Amino acid sequence: MSHENVEILRRSIAAFNQRDRDGTFADYHPDVELRDLMNAPDTPELIRGISALRASWDTWEQVFDDFTTEIEEYVDVGDCVLAVTHWRGKGKDSALAIDQKTVDVYEFADGKIVGVTLSYPDMDAALKAVDLEE
Repeated sequence: MSHENVEILRRSIAAFNQRDRDGTFADYHPDVELRDLMNAPDTPELIRGISALRASWDTWEQVFDDFTTEIEEYVDVGDCVLAVTHWRGKGKDSALAIDQKTVDVYEFADGKIVGVTLSYPDMDAALKAVDLEE
């Protein structure tokens, strides 16, 4: 188990909540892949590269105020960290509230985040995705 991977993710999430893009992506591999299993209809399920992540952030920032995430539990499973995540936000124009819990999987290689899969419905589904089961 790598406590280092958990600390990298903690640092990235803290930067995200402070709207610090450089800090958020400091430990991401330049060719990182992000897959959102519950992607919005007008956005792709898979995006690649930090510039694409920044563009996606721009879109979310245009739509939501106070968009934050809180990791409630970190589960270190070798090259992956599973994160029980609580996403919150409020639509700028609609005041529509987002309040959702998911399990997100962060994949690591050589101290960098190389893959992210968002929105597994529960820990069992996330563990199965990384070939582990409780």
